[in-house]
Amino acid sequence: MAHPDQDFPFPFFGAGEASYYMWAEVHVRFARQPTASQRAVIVDTVPAPLRGALDWCEGRQLMVASGLFLHGTVARSYPALGGESDRIGEDGWLYAAPSRIAALNADIERWLLRIHRECPILAAYRAEDPDSGGTRLSGWHDWSLSRLPDLLSELEPLLEGASHATAMAQGIMAMARRAGSLPRLGVLAGDVISWEDEPA
Repeated sequence: MAHPDQDFPFPFFGAGEASYYMWAEVHVRFARQPTASQRAVIVDTVPAPLRGALDWCEGRQLMVASGLFLHGTVARSYPALGGESDRIGEDGWLYAAPSRIAALNADIERWLLRIHRECPILAAYRAEDPDSGGTRLSGWHDWSLSRLPDLLSELEPLLEGASHATAMAQGIMAMARRAGSLPRLGVLAGDVISWEDEPA
């Protein structure tokens, strides 16, 4: 990925090399409501492992997710490289080879960049999965945290709802809190963060 000081096309909180346990989920908030034709392109290009669930809310918010058997779908969607093999864990679950997971992560980034050209993305978010060891966060994530002050006026109204948009807003703020970024955000952030942080 590019140098952390470089500008990225939009904030992607949770960018990097993610690991996954049973499922994966990505949230996208667009700068404006996509047209019907733009929605069609956005939906048609979702990476195959994230086509288990798709939900639009508030016109501008999209959540895509896998089913509970993410690793099986990943194993069917991407080749394993370098002689790697999938494995069965001690819990009895299938775990896709690391190169397959890396291919999914790259596919998610390609998809986000593709749909951003279709309809501008305000912010994207992928929670870290603590059951799988989380995400090796990249410079794109670090840069995204630096852009958070510009997003507060957009995120604040979403914090007290019950939608996927609320889950995204709360998750982003939890990431910022764990990164130690909130003290730099001033009084507004102190007022809007009222939940207890969970792994996000």
